[in-house]
Amino acid sequence: MTGSGLCLTLTVILYLAGAALLAANLLLRRPLLLTIGRIAGIGGALCHFAAIGLRCMELHRAPFTSPAESLSLLAWSLAIAFLITEAFWKLSVAGPFALGLSFLLVLLGAALGGHHAPGANVADHHEELLASNVISLHITAIIASIAAFVLAFCCAAFYLIEHRILKSKNGLKWLDRLPSLRLIESTAFTLVSIGFPLLTLGILAGLTPAVRGGLPEGWLTDPKTLLAFMVWLIYGVYLIARLVLNWTPVRTAGILLAGLPLCLLLFLIPSNAHRFG
Repeated sequence: MTGSGLCLTLTVILYLAGAALLAANLLLRRPLLLTIGRIAGIGGALCHFAAIGLRCMELHRAPFTSPAESLSLLAWSLAIAFLITEAFWKLSVAGPFALGLSFLLVLLGAALGGHHAPGANVADHHEELLASNVISLHITAIIASIAAFVLAFCCAAFYLIEHRILKSKNGLKWLDRLPSLRLIESTAFTLVSIGFPLLTLGILAGLTPAVRGGLPEGWLTDPKTLLAFMVWLIYGVYLIARLVLNWTPVRTAGILLAGLPLCLLLFLIPSNAHRFG
């Protein structure tokens, strides 16, 4: 097993352990489980970073030249985003979802395995694209933005769950295990406020070589391109609804729930203009 493979194996184990421990803490409220869960999450993120770095050294190329590698990078970004969120807002309730999804994304990437190898001319063309700092910025900014949106989805889901508990008055004993509604909603807004500019930056960086003729014909109608614009529109509507229209948090949470499937589809939908293998 290569060094990157060993690190990735440890990553999967630690992500799963962190998700399980944080879920157990949510159920049992044991500080030791919380502490060990956090340590497992940090250890998983560090091992994942090492795996990505070693993989780049082994192949001498960027860590996002195939769908599998992009999923792995998204998983790492999501784990990092959760750890930052946990450090600032103590939202350990998001841990089982965030680390569990990181675990699944790494496994999905491993299941995808190899990628389609394009012809020599296409490969040379994409090699030139990936050599551009603009394209690297395009990909990393979009991946980072989606990590923020995934955590915002998690906050929205918990907001609706806690709101339902308060409204029905059933399961009130769970409320002391969850953060306040105000903290959850403000954290979701902060995450989108960070993710939306990153997504905008990523889209603009992708348009730079496109307008110069650096992408194949039909890039504007490519499914991945259209989906990126749809994601941008959804989170733009969320910010307008929250800041201008003064929608209730329950309504804006619905927007965040609708945005996640589209975000994940960005990595799964077939694309000719975004094939960098």
